[in-house]
Amino acid sequence: MKERVIILTIFLITGCCVITTAQTRLSREENLFRTYFDSAPRPAMDSNPSRYHFAGADLAKFKKDSVSLSRGIALLKMGKPAAALPHFQRSVENMKNYVSNASEWYLALTFLKLKKTEQAAYLFHKVAETEIHPYQNEAEVIYQRLTRPGKR
Repeated sequence: MKERVIILTIFLITGCCVITTAQTRLSREENLFRTYFDSAPRPAMDSNPSRYHFAGADLAKFKKDSVSLSRGIALLKMGKPAAALPHFQRSVENMKNYVSNASEWYLALTFLKLKKTEQAAYLFHKVAETEIHPYQNEAEVIYQRLTRPGKR
């Protein structure tokens, strides 16, 4: 009887350690996402911010796209990347003539969270190559980690 208790105890302790280790070992994508996700987007680092003064219909469209971006960020923060994806895709597409910096960044993070590594790497590379992008340095680090085998 004593042997059974000892064996059962060892089995339970070993099982708990294995479960804990498995839970703490995150995928490369999840690790990068947790490191770089921030729900507060950075402002554009534009040398000519006056060109972003809108009038009439353009202002209404810009506000609508900004709301879409905010909704996407909120969904991503809640752990719902699939639901956030269309919001970021819409923002990137609609805001490409204005300020799509934050939209591209969050779209890349969404692809990362969804483990769509090729799409994420493409966007991180694009952001890293964009002059004065507010996420340029971080995007370069993530891109390098995604494209270099064995690096985490």
